[in-house]
Amino acid sequence: MSVPSNEFEKIIDHLNDKNKVVAKSFLSWLLDKQLDEDDEYLTASDLEAIEKGRLEFHNGQTKSLEDLKRELEI
Repeated sequence: MSVPSNEFEKIIDHLNDKNKVVAKSFLSWLLDKQLDEDDEYLTASDLEAIEKGRLEFHNGQTKSLEDLKRELEI
């Protein structure tokens, strides 16, 4: 659903100053959380691979990136 910009402007114009701050904060948060159309979603196999990596790290079978950087002095 598309909402014309002038509708938002009318609503915002009717807000008091305190609510304008709240609206700005919320809309900024919403923009940060918005997914671009080009973003890809994680698949079931992606989630399985992430969980497998977490378990391997927890069991000491892999190292963290920070540990590798220290070992390689990067």
